[in-house]
Amino acid sequence: MTTLRYKTASESWLDRLPLGNGRVGVMVGADAARRRLGLNEAGAWSGGLGSARRELIDPDVAAQALAAARDALARDDPHDAEDHLRALQRGYAQAFLPVGEVSVVSSSQPVDEHAVVRELDLDAGVHVCRREGLTATSIVSWESGLVVHREVYDDATDLAVSFTTSLRVADRTTSTGRLMLRLDLPSDVAPTHEPGSPAVTWDSPHVRPGSVLVVADIDHDGVETLESLDGGLAITGAHRVEIRVAVATTTGLGAEPQPVGEIAALAERSLADARGGDEIARHARSFRRDAPVFALELGDGEAAVEDPHRRATEAAFSSMLDGDLLAALVAYGVYLLRCSSAETTPPANLQGIWNAQMQPPWSSAYTLNINAPMNYWAAEQVGLSGPHRALLNLLEVLARTGRDTAGRLYGLDGWVAHHNTDIWGYTFPTAGDAAWSQWPLGGAWLVRQFDEQRRHGAMPPEVRERFWPVARECARFLLGWLHVDETGAATTSPSTSPENRYIAADGRPAALTIGSAFDLALIREVLSLVIDLASECGDAENPVATAAKEMLPRLAFAGVTSDGRVQEWGRDVDDEDRQHRHLSHLYEWFPGDGGPSMLDTAASYTLDTRGDDSTGWSLAWKIALRARLRDGVAVSRLLRLAMRPASSGDGHRGGLYPNLFAAHPPFQIDGNFGLVAGVLECLVQSHRPGTIDILPALPPDLPTGRLRGFIARPGIRLDLDWRDGTPTRLRLEATHPGAVGPISIVQGEGSASAIVPDSGWIDVRFPLSSHPPHSSTGAVK
Repeated sequence: MTTLRYKTASESWLDRLPLGNGRVGVMVGADAARRRLGLNEAGAWSGGLGSARRELIDPDVAAQALAAARDALARDDPHDAEDHLRALQRGYAQAFLPVGEVSVVSSSQPVDEHAVVRELDLDAGVHVCRREGLTATSIVSWESGLVVHREVYDDATDLAVSFTTSLRVADRTTSTGRLMLRLDLPSDVAPTHEPGSPAVTWDSPHVRPGSVLVVADIDHDGVETLESLDGGLAITGAHRVEIRVAVATTTGLGAEPQPVGEIAALAERSLADARGGDEIARHARSFRRDAPVFALELGDGEAAVEDPHRRATEAAFSSMLDGDLLAALVAYGVYLLRCSSAETTPPANLQGIWNAQMQPPWSSAYTLNINAPMNYWAAEQVGLSGPHRALLNLLEVLARTGRDTAGRLYGLDGWVAHHNTDIWGYTFPTAGDAAWSQWPLGGAWLVRQFDEQRRHGAMPPEVRERFWPVARECARFLLGWLHVDETGAATTSPSTSPENRYIAADGRPAALTIGSAFDLALIREVLSLVIDLASECGDAENPVATAAKEMLPRLAFAGVTSDGRVQEWGRDVDDEDRQHRHLSHLYEWFPGDGGPSMLDTAASYTLDTRGDDSTGWSLAWKIALRARLRDGVAVSRLLRLAMRPASSGDGHRGGLYPNLFAAHPPFQIDGNFGLVAGVLECLVQSHRPGTIDILPALPPDLPTGRLRGFIARPGIRLDLDWRDGTPTRLRLEATHPGAVGPISIVQGEGSASAIVPDSGWIDVRFPLSSHPPHSSTGAVK
């Protein structure tokens, strides 16, 4: 059991605590006098299907610009190439928006704000606020999808319930025990880095935005009077009040809006079903029932973490990692993924499913060059295959809209997506710097990420059938995008290493090159997975798979620069910023299948030159990379940075906000999810086929712990105990028939061969023998 307990009121949005069911998100704020429920819904985005097809580019113009850019790169003039490629850029992705806020204000004698206690139970998905004379409980129901907020008072209390929103109110009705609103979503919201565009546009030609319906039933034992109160309700003399809110949008992934009447009927049915029952108790049972069996204990195994932000502050000055706080952060990351992503919803965005701003940072959209894939790095390992499938929902939309983009911009078959997208399937290069805009491998990284479900043995046949055409057509584009140079090697032009720049021959920073390390590594892995997937789908002779087999040997591996770093740009040039937050050229080491071992020293030195400190998500990536390089000491350093309190105004300095959201800054949830993946990579690694590495990079100040329900490739559930830095117990169980059979267990210099049975657990004894892996001498009981 893990509970986050705060002994102070919430003062800001980043003090609030999150609830969610994958579709509806709530940020609960509470002080002595007021409880606030900030509402979000996964379909509440600006724009519409027309947003992804505005200002279409003429294919002839695109072909001329691409040819000119390639010619400029061949002449080693990347700046001229960037100028030409601006013809391919247009627009921006749309924004994920807040629905509004339910507020409950109760009259009472003044209460010390420090007497307020707020708790978030990560196992039950329940938020409780207590202060003298009041207990307030909030959920987003796992069963009905309703937001339910219950307040119980010791004495008769007067209160006001209201709803406010930044959206346009199309209709508002207040009646006895009921608030009902229909809200308009805007047709366009510009990101803050586009100051020349209107911030919010409500009506645009050729764009059909959606609507949001908010219906609240208010049940109480007091006397109700209608007041202005922003259209809310006033209640006097109550000992209890329960507010049940249905929130729904007419919009969905890549779809035209539904009729409002249809979603209104569903909302009314959910509210009717909830009347007369204990929705909070039902929710807690369901939330626990559907939880993965995954658990991690470090330190003393505390069930409740008191004042986590104070703990983070104290840990910043300690010589030892706070193991209980770190374990709570891992549990929190698992909880956040469950709450912000579900099998039938859009995937978690840049802020999960929680946003309070009409112009959120980077539109709270999907950034594909690291952030969206990172959200799901740990999904399969912790047993959240269902939430992971939300990524496939987005992939199918991108495959549809990206087919026209591939043909229009590049004259190629298959489909393409670039660095930014939204629920409408925006796939063009955004307007802006080539360093981020000119990167046509966004779809490829999402395909490679989702393939982890297959690699972990958790992809059922019906999901594989959906995934195969998406992956195949992505590979079809990649095969067309590659070209063979005069040496016979396959490469890419133009190419970037996302968001970084190098110093060109003229001394100026440039972003475009030929054959970046990241391009070739990612394409290699996507072509490899398509070959495997074709075979599993009974389509091994598919022309795309055949062409992938022929192309793979032509893809070069990364080289080493003259000063010993992994070569990022396809040639020996220097970075504009050697401490840049992106680590794309180290992709092979993580989250890839593992870089060439002869380059491990170069990869480690590259991380040294990049430096430790950075944004929250970059710190998480560095933790995972150091873990793959078996450097537990470096992991400890990085964890301290990732777990410190965040401070605004410090540029790219990660850390934790009071509610333990990860800071870019500002808040980006990828740092929370990436931290889970990085920590787990220190404990168990299974990227080497047929091998499970135990405690490969254990931080020295986490000598004791327990791991339960971890899923290793190719689908082996394991439980692990360790003490004083040494494993004391390891149990293995196959999750599907394909995981049955021999597996090599490696720990330090020792190894053992185990046979995973078709049913039940197998125990591995320690210490392991010093014989090479797969030897006949085993240490398996």
